[in-house]
Amino acid sequence: MRNTFWARRWGATALAVLALGTTPRAAHADSDGYYCAGPTYIAYELWFSVPGNRHVLHVVPLSAAGGIGAPDSVVLPIFQVHGMRCHASRVELRGWDSLYTVDLGHAPLTWTASALPWSGRRATREDLAAYPSVNLAEWSRAVSLGRSDTTALAIRGAPQRFLLIVDVEVDSTRTCMYDVHTTVVDRTPGPRGVPKRTLFDGKADMECGE
Repeated sequence: MRNTFWARRWGATALAVLALGTTPRAAHADSDGYYCAGPTYIAYELWFSVPGNRHVLHVVPLSAAGGIGAPDSVVLPIFQVHGMRCHASRVELRGWDSLYTVDLGHAPLTWTASALPWSGRRATREDLAAYPSVNLAEWSRAVSLGRSDTTALAIRGAPQRFLLIVDVEVDSTRTCMYDVHTTVVDRTPGPRGVPKRTLFDGKADMECGE
């Protein structure tokens, strides 16, 4: 069941940021597009790319039998994601001081909030490494390198079949900007699957100028 206390808390935090005169994009620019891959799916969160400035987690099923399935999603509180971990039946998103867990075993998807595993002590390097901060949008490896990038997803029964492709091109109409288009691709689509699905389509700043 959705935790209304945490929703109120993070809603109040977002309002406080606005009251200080700092735009949400400047304050939370790195929380859009983090992802992880589970044994049968890819999960990714978007915030600024979602109409209405909502924070949404998307879960796209991937399987050898069904290919790329129809995605499911859940609206999350507004918080900065610092890392994600995908399990067989749940997705964990690490915030600044809380852990948000999305249960994949129920429809519709639901989330709960709890203290981080290292609450009350200093986080170790191993603690942080347990929640990798890999990105498929503005803060992706492709954007940092200035060129397109491909990652094979280790899906159960089809470890090399599904690819995550981040295409990066210089925006011909805007200075110092990239066009970023991210898709999950099925290299051997079956009759029930689709060959690819767009996950992100947006802009990213590029290094340029003096």
